Amino acid sequence: MSESAYGTPILIRDGKEPLLLARVSLSSQVDGEKYNEEFIQRLAFEHPEALPISEIDRAFARLVPVCMELNTPAGPLDALYVTPTGRLVIAEAKLWRNPEARRKVVSQILDYAKELSHWDYEDLQRALSGKLKRQGNVLFNLVKEKFPGTDEARFVDEVQKTLRKGRFLLLIIGDGIREGAGAIAEFLSDVGNLQFTFGLVELAVYREPAGASLLVQPRVIARTVVVNRTVINLAPGLKIVEEEDGADEDQKPLTESELFYLDFWKELTDELSLDDPGQPVPNTTKTTNLYLAMPPSGQSSWVSAYFAKSRRITGVYLTFLRGPFADIAYERLVADKEAIDEELGIPVEWNADPETQKYSIRSVSTEAWDDSRREEMKAYFSDTLNRFVNVFRPRLENIADDMKS
Repeated sequence: MSESAYGTPILIRDGKEPLLLARVSLSSQVDGEKYNEEFIQRLAFEHPEALPISEIDRAFARLVPVCMELNTPAGPLDALYVTPTGRLVIAEAKLWRNPEARRKVVSQILDYAKELSHWDYEDLQRALSGKLKRQGNVLFNLVKEKFPGTDEARFVDEVQKTLRKGRFLLLIIGDGIREGAGAIAEFLSDVGNLQFTFGLVELAVYREPAGASLLVQPRVIARTVVVNRTVINLAPGLKIVEEEDGADEDQKPLTESELFYLDFWKELTDELSLDDPGQPVPNTTKTTNLYLAMPPSGQSSWVSAYFAKSRRITGVYLTFLRGPFADIAYERLVADKEAIDEELGIPVEWNADPETQKYSIRSVSTEAWDDSRREEMKAYFSDTLNRFVNVFRPRLENIADDMKS
């Protein structure tokens, strides 16, 4: 086993000598007990609260275990979880051995995701009923047992959207996931239009030298691989230049301005409470903007909170890059302008700019800002972002669905 980036845990006991816990290899057998992939699989399934999901993507928090070994056309997946907001998590428990093994497990979990993206809710319901030998709305009933306030119609609708868009968390859980993890990016280059999040979790198991007790330490393999899958449809003549995430060791120190934005957006997203449970939580950035993906698939429209430091203003806007969807969507929204303005309840500017080839609907706060108004700024952004999501997200989803039919 390769060297761990973590030290050895020490058990402190009252009145006794501290005890160093010994690492257990997840390919070994100790006192007749097998510590292998099946051990990892069952441990993660029976104790989902131990998985550090919020550190990977908070949109997938509050996991409800659904079943293990669910049959799909690509084979049985190790474990399936769902959230009360209708997000699905596909987990594979694998030991992290050589490059071929890594390639195989990544390819395998992607195959499962692709197959599930071809299912609808009824397909999933049928597969779960057969697997769990339960009748009725099995998936919803499992969630309702843990979260009684879940609305059935909304839950079913969100799961349907998750399946259609491939909006999964793909989670590989194993032991010794360190060396070669950065090469995963090349395995994820051909995955179609799935909107998945990818995570690696290591379960480090320690044992008392002379006892049966185990300590399991889940670890997100942080900053070993960052896979950005931003897909934006651009009008002719436009391009986007985007920085790629590099290795930690080679990163330049953040500027004072970047540190401010990174800290501010993290505080905001940690505290952000949106009425719409299906809205993905935005990723924090070190730039002047924070982006929330809007339908369809975040490819051509998004809501952004922003700072315009030179003009000392803050704001929130909905923007479209011009194209077939943007042209129709903006026209439909303009036709509904009176109702939208009333529902938003705040002044907004409507703009179609032929030079930038963008449509936008913008709220602007013209009061001067500085760090002494930090709480006021967060309150403004939280309230305005929530209004924009509530008003525009369902409208854009309906427009996208109408364009498909």
